[in-house]
Amino acid sequence: MAPNTPPGRSAAAARRRLRELQTTVLRPDALVPPQLNHLLEGFRPQGAIKHRWAALQPAVAQVLSRSAISGADSLRKHVTHVAYFLAWADDHDLPLTPKTVQRRYVDEYTRTGMPDSSAKSRADRRARLRRLADQINPDQAPDRGVTVERPSVKPPYTEREMAQIRRVALTQPTAARRRQLCLCVGLGAGAGLDSQDLRHLTRAHVRDTGDGGITVEVPEPSPRAVVVLRDYEGLVRIGLGDLKPHALLLGRKEDRRNLAARAIGHAVVLGDVPHIEQSRLRATWLARLMTAAVPLQVVLTAAGLRSARTLVDLLPHLPTGPDTHTVLRDAGGAR
Repeated sequence: MAPNTPPGRSAAAARRRLRELQTTVLRPDALVPPQLNHLLEGFRPQGAIKHRWAALQPAVAQVLSRSAISGADSLRKHVTHVAYFLAWADDHDLPLTPKTVQRRYVDEYTRTGMPDSSAKSRADRRARLRRLADQINPDQAPDRGVTVERPSVKPPYTEREMAQIRRVALTQPTAARRRQLCLCVGLGAGAGLDSQDLRHLTRAHVRDTGDGGITVEVPEPSPRAVVVLRDYEGLVRIGLGDLKPHALLLGRKEDRRNLAARAIGHAVVLGDVPHIEQSRLRATWLARLMTAAVPLQVVLTAAGLRSARTLVDLLPHLPTGPDTHTVLRDAGGAR
């Protein structure tokens, strides 16, 4: 069995499944060229997409089959670029189809989805994927000199909405649903964790010192240490339950898609409760830090952000602050 083949599926079965997808999902005029088909079957990725390649391979085939790329060396490079981009897209609940290969998503991926890469690597991948996006979705390609609009940041929840969401989390009909929803809410609104952060979290990553609080050691691809807000510690402790040290906090397999969305989707919601989204829970945590006396560098580090652009996008959603004159006059001084 090939090293990257999922349990229960042989390499031959995986190849048969790929051929089925090529003939049933792709348009008749976009069948995978033999050269690309041979390259895809022999491709053995490493790193973060190693165990996700079987799920990503058909989508990579679709994308490259609709491009104008033909050279063997260029195809080989683009397989890696497209695979990592689609893995990021999958983590952000975007469909694994050629339609997702658009400049606005490419720009956001290279801005936030390559935290360990050099500036040159990000620029090279962005340029290649942008050219690919313009080939596949020319209707989405901007005119020269036109700025591509960044994906909008969803607004944080209000205090009233968070009270409703807390109530829903605490009143789930089964212990399993209660535990998982409490984790999503507690670690989202209480520590700013998004779906990608939750994917690899185990019980061993969470250190509970009782009166000293709860610290989450978030692993790759955005490693950082985050302290849970005091008033969300109870939800997190319910979510941890009696999990064993190396048990995943959500799900049983790290390569499962949309773990947070699945846990939230399985919740029983009654009454007038806002739609629960992990991204908005994270935005709620960010908004709370932005309106508290927390230094900007601390916020950026805890959130795993490399720039303050996300914070700027949240500004229109924040409540009116205190008297500007007083705040600016007393900033950093003795009282």
